[in-house]
Order: sequence, then structure tokens, then C-alpha cells
Amino acid sequence: MSNRPYPYWPVKEPGKGKLAGTEKFVELCRKRWGFTNLGTWVVRNMRGKKTLSVHSLGVAGDIGYPATRDGRAKARQAWDWFLEHSEALGLCELHDYSFGEFGRGYRCSRGEGSKGVKVYQNAAESAGSGGAWLHFELSMEMATDAKKLEEVWRSLPKPPKL
Repeated sequence: MSNRPYPYWPVKEPGKGKLAGTEKFVELCRKRWGFTNLGTWVVRNMRGKKTLSVHSLGVAGDIGYPATRDGRAKARQAWDWFLEHSEALGLCELHDYSFGEFGRGYRCSRGEGSKGVKVYQNAAESAGSGGAWLHFELSMEMATDAKKLEEVWRSLPKPPKL
């Protein structure tokens, strides 16, 4: 496994709409963990910045969970499972806003799995903190191909039931 370059900085042009693989990813997360869709494709700037958000491409989504012990346990399990299979799933970025004080983030350019995770030490480097959702970004290949994404998802070992 080698580091994959992060493909979405900066976003120069917005996409044309929702992408089938991204929507399938959200659906599969809803079925497995009961997560809710807090949003996928929307043309907007990154919060506090003058550059387009990755959500503008249709490759990103936010999946919410209840702010309860059980909800957080499911989010941690999903985070671990996503990291374990980051390359197969085509994950480029993943944020966990409720980890520690400032959250944590995975980026494919730092390495696959846990090698690609950075625990944020302050608000300036954080993507946000305290939110009861995970933010994900998929490779364009997976974001545009719902059938392939689902085939890969189903080929991976399931996490245990919580």
C-alpha cells in the first residue's frame, strides 16, 4: 500500500449534481449503522474560506449519528472499518468531529488506514469539533460508480454487530 495523492485541492469547478456512488455509500451506512444523510452534493464554499467545498463535486458526504453512547460507538466502529478498508473503498478523506477536543482526520496522501490519520491539536488545524457526524470523501472512481462501490463494500468483512 502506498500513499495516494489527495485529488481535490483546490476545487476549481463544481460538479453537476449528486453522484451515484456517493449516494450509495450513504445508503449503505444508513442500512449498516442507522446513520442519517446530513448532506452530499451542494455547491458552496468551505466554511470560513473562499474556495469551493469538496461537497461541490458530489464526492463528499456527512453521515450523522445520535449524540448518545450507542451512536458514538457506531461512529467509532464505522471510522475503524472505513480506515481498515480505506484503499478498497476509495476513501480520500474522513473526519471525526467528536474525537478529543479538536477532532481527527484521515487523508489518503498521508498513508492508508491509521497511518493517514492526524489528531488535531488546535482549532486552527481542525476541520471542526463536537459534531455528531462523520465527513467522508470518495475517489471519483467510487463516487461515480454505485455498482462498483456496493460490490467492494459487500466483499469486505462486516464489523461485528453492536
